[in-house]
Amino acid sequence: MPDYTRPGVYLDEVPASPQPVTAVSTSTVVFVGCAASGPVNQPVLISGFIEYQRQFQRSAKAEPPGQPDAMTLAVMAFFGNGGKDAYICRLASANDDNDVAELTVNDYNQFYQTVLAALNDYSLLLLPGQHWQRSKHAQSNAVISASLAFCQQQRHCLLLLDLAADIQLSSAAGASAVGLPASSYAALYYPWLTITNPLASGMLTVPPAAVAAGLYCRNDGRYGVWKAPAGVTAKLIGITGLAFTIDDNIQQQLNPLGINCIRTLPRVGTVIWGARTLAGKTDTEWRYISVRRTAIFIEQSISQSLQWVVFEPNDQPLWQAVRRNISNFLNTLFRAGAFQGSTQQEAFFVRCGLNETMTQQDINQQQLIIELGFAPVKPAEFVIIRIRYALSPP
Repeated sequence: MPDYTRPGVYLDEVPASPQPVTAVSTSTVVFVGCAASGPVNQPVLISGFIEYQRQFQRSAKAEPPGQPDAMTLAVMAFFGNGGKDAYICRLASANDDNDVAELTVNDYNQFYQTVLAALNDYSLLLLPGQHWQRSKHAQSNAVISASLAFCQQQRHCLLLLDLAADIQLSSAAGASAVGLPASSYAALYYPWLTITNPLASGMLTVPPAAVAAGLYCRNDGRYGVWKAPAGVTAKLIGITGLAFTIDDNIQQQLNPLGINCIRTLPRVGTVIWGARTLAGKTDTEWRYISVRRTAIFIEQSISQSLQWVVFEPNDQPLWQAVRRNISNFLNTLFRAGAFQGSTQQEAFFVRCGLNETMTQQDINQQQLIIELGFAPVKPAEFVIIRIRYALSPP
């Protein structure tokens, strides 16, 4: 406070209200698996494929030409389709021979609980080299299930998983027999894709999860996380073909099961033509990827921005500040098109206060309870056009 000792006009900088809610990133991906070299059990943030090669591949002389390893293939596909930032997490197998098949469920779980649980600035998890198999007892299925359990526990990331390359789906019955996990924290794309090998001559077959992750980042930056990463705007880059052809009949059987098909459409190109999680029919509220990711985005933005409230007096001034800050954040999203409704009241609500979200007992137990709700926008999966012809009387 200045010492006012004479008459005059004084300028006084008044601190702003408690720091506002700021949006977290939705475009950072974590790849967990084997790599040719590089730090072990340590997330390394990279922003391009060349940076990955420098840190996680052997020298060009030592690296044989041909099929890249699973991690290299996934990272290459991710950045090739618009990916921005990625954590590379190299797990070493028992023989340290860059063989993902040698990794066990315990290797993944130990890394998740000791290292990855402390990291919260990512929103997608991928497992290069681990593919869902038909066999219920496959090691890779156990790894994927454990990774999905971790995502559900953390509540801030979506697992993108791949089917094994030899699984061909042509009916709902066949897809159900594969025994996919049911969760809104998981998404699956089908089929595998072919690309031109940028590291040597020939073609490569790549699993689609990393390609989809790159598209997520591109879609988030252009439209927002609430826009479904699918449709004619979800055109994939550098894809030369599909391992299996998807027609309307196959898609209408796979889509209700949450299997997102990749298709090549006339005059459009190769696009993602599905926008569902693996939530299943019993959890329809979280059926769509964009709805689940929007909820994660809002939850993480608010929880990370409200650290300042800890140890503040749990009374009216705090409740008002919390309601104001969260409402301002949600109103920004509303204006950007993230919610349904023509007014703020229709789009979202924020509640915090005594006899509203808290009892006196809650306050005595040092609990600040906030309730909020929002009306998410959902993709127009089924566009129905009704055409009526007015016939002239005879």
